[in-house]
Amino acid sequence: MKKKDMKRLFKANPDFEAWLMQDPSRVAAIRANPAAASDLFKRWNDRKKGIIDFDNITQKTKRASEMLSNVQSIMEMMSDYSKKQSER
Repeated sequence: MKKKDMKRLFKANPDFEAWLMQDPSRVAAIRANPAAASDLFKRWNDRKKGIIDFDNITQKTKRASEMLSNVQSIMEMMSDYSKKQSER
């Protein structure tokens, strides 16, 4: 993205510029690579619209389910061991 295009983008979307200024790493990313402005604008626009990242939620849910299954199997093993100990 050219400097002139970025100025137009900032003028049309002052909230985007304010969002960029909140984090120095975003400003540094744009200064180092002006083409990153379009990616950051897309991210800001998606966040602004409140789009839900279903892929991320799905991954976290799957991971939590796997952990719960592991804990459940451990608890069952401990229960079986306790039953065997009490029968002796």
